[in-house]
Amino acid sequence: MATTLEWNVPIVFRSALDEKAFFSWLASIPGVTGVEGRGTTLLIYLRSARPSQKAMRELTAIYHRYGGNLKELTRFDTPKAS
Repeated sequence: MATTLEWNVPIVFRSALDEKAFFSWLASIPGVTGVEGRGTTLLIYLRSARPSQKAMRELTAIYHRYGGNLKELTRFDTPKAS
């Protein structure tokens, strides 16, 4: 089942190449099927409601690098088996 991740924090790009790098990186993350800007929100379309571990590492990294709100990613946390 596809899902949409909403990036609600303004992104500050330092140059045109920085912006290009951001969107290239985002598009290269496994399971990201598209990106759309709506006002101040960036919608990130994902193939699955359960992104792979690799996708989560990359999403976490890009959120760190560009100042995203990491709480937006907590919905993908899965409880660990006991």
